[in-house]
Amino acid sequence: MSGTIELFSARVCPFAHRTRLALAIKGIEFELTEIDFDAKPQRFLDISPYGKVPALVQDGDAVYESNVINQYLDEVYPQPALMPQDPLGRARARIWMEFLDSKFLGVYYDAIYNADRGKDEEFRDNVAEKLRFIESEGFAKLSSDGPYWLGSGISLIDLAYYPFFERLPAWTYYRDIDIPDDCSRLKTWNAAMREHPAVVEIANSPEYYIEGYKNYAA
Repeated sequence: MSGTIELFSARVCPFAHRTRLALAIKGIEFELTEIDFDAKPQRFLDISPYGKVPALVQDGDAVYESNVINQYLDEVYPQPALMPQDPLGRARARIWMEFLDSKFLGVYYDAIYNADRGKDEEFRDNVAEKLRFIESEGFAKLSSDGPYWLGSGISLIDLAYYPFFERLPAWTYYRDIDIPDDCSRLKTWNAAMREHPAVVEIANSPEYYIEGYKNYAA
């Protein structure tokens, strides 16, 4: 595949953030088209039938859904590899990416959308339970030789999760939600991710997210 890549993205979107990270790590040149969710152009809607970012076009063909795009990029541009080489390793990676989207994010966003301050503690506990599961069933079993999810090398699992942790300061500010103290591996991972050059290249400040989630938290 040699055609120019166009990425339809939005700065505020954590799912588009995933693909921006993959492109940065692999050093892939691309054209960035920023989408205004209040005025989506028809060309974008023709490419992304769900009307969601990210969406990617290469050689006239469209790919959408962030984890699908990232796996596509990893196959088309195999270096540096962002998925394990063995089938079992790839299956485990996909299990954890699925856990994030189907099990974690609902709990995570419910906590900041919650309008009943009397239930904040319950929602905090729900998020902490998921984070401790990630610590014990993910990092404790898969990351023994390095700071990243699968050890010393960054992977698509890390890219799937990190955008939501870059936004964590908003959850801390509005709902007093943070990584529990007993999740030491998760804390180490979060710190390592913050310092990764690809993350630094496109990072937003905590203040940006605190302001951006103000209406949701209200």
